[in-house]
Amino acid sequence: MIKPLRKTHLQIWATLAVLLPVGTISAWLVVPKPVRDHLLQPPSILAFPLLLKNVDKANYTANLRSNADTSALQLEWINKEPLITPSALVYQVSDGQKDIQNANIVGRIDSRGTYHFALKKDSTEKIIHLVLYDIIRHKIIDLINF
Repeated sequence: MIKPLRKTHLQIWATLAVLLPVGTISAWLVVPKPVRDHLLQPPSILAFPLLLKNVDKANYTANLRSNADTSALQLEWINKEPLITPSALVYQVSDGQKDIQNANIVGRIDSRGTYHFALKKDSTEKIIHLVLYDIIRHKIIDLINF
């Protein structure tokens, strides 16, 4: 190697000797911390005071609640352990139908926690039918009747 090439070679290696550790350390510092057990659902609202009906399953508990004058209904969903499916939707169907195409969506269930959803009160129906639906596999997970 001639003298100008040796000088350039030394400058490149000196620059790399400084930039590689600085780049490695700065890349390590900007890696975001993982979020643990973060719910996608907004913070839960307060539960209505009157408990009308209760369905207790192995993985979850579903409560039908009402306010003092029974003018509004609320579904309280308590996950005892995380669902097997990453995300599930709760639908309110009429007369026990399994078709969710004409159903009203109640809310989304993600992970462990307590969820409160407002339900539409229909004066003609005495029984409220809910369908827990897996939106990824397009399968019905469970049917709940209050």
